[in-house]
Amino acid sequence: MRWTQDDVTAAAFATLEQEGLEGLSLRGVARVLGAHLNSVSWYVKTKASLIEKMADAIVGSVALDDLPGDPVERVRTMIGRYRRAMLGHRDGGRLVAGTYTSTDRTLRVAEVIIGGLLEAGYSDEDAARLCWALVYFTLGLTQEQQTTPPADYVAPALAAYPALAKIGESLLSDDSFDARFDFGVARLLRLT
Repeated sequence: MRWTQDDVTAAAFATLEQEGLEGLSLRGVARVLGAHLNSVSWYVKTKASLIEKMADAIVGSVALDDLPGDPVERVRTMIGRYRRAMLGHRDGGRLVAGTYTSTDRTLRVAEVIIGGLLEAGYSDEDAARLCWALVYFTLGLTQEQQTTPPADYVAPALAAYPALAKIGESLLSDDSFDARFDFGVARLLRLT
């Protein structure tokens, strides 16, 4: 049987969902496909190459339609879609964070973000830095959301630190990651 690049990528995502990022391997992808390792290796030479293709597929799934006319709201919408695309896959934040893809599928998301920031009046340098800040914040929060330990893991240690103990309840509350994300993006975009 002949497989396509899309078949290999789909099998890689199936493996990721079952095994997590640590368990992702070319052998696992071959097993899901019912193929020989050589068949998978023909499409992707290494695990790193496979992960790059997967990251590109995740970022490439971000929709560019129905964006707000206001440039800042467009940026906020796009970075939210970027986060949701990563959250749609087990370990999606870690997978995307570990790659540096510059394909058309990835660059089109950056184009919308940078274009919105420039249209909103940010200088070239500030638009570039703010784009990176938004991306890094989103990557970090997404990874944290996908690996958060239970609150009781940290709570007992806070008593030894006065500032942390003072806000401990708020710090460890069941505040949703959505609220944290919205707050952080709004602060970065100077909306609050």
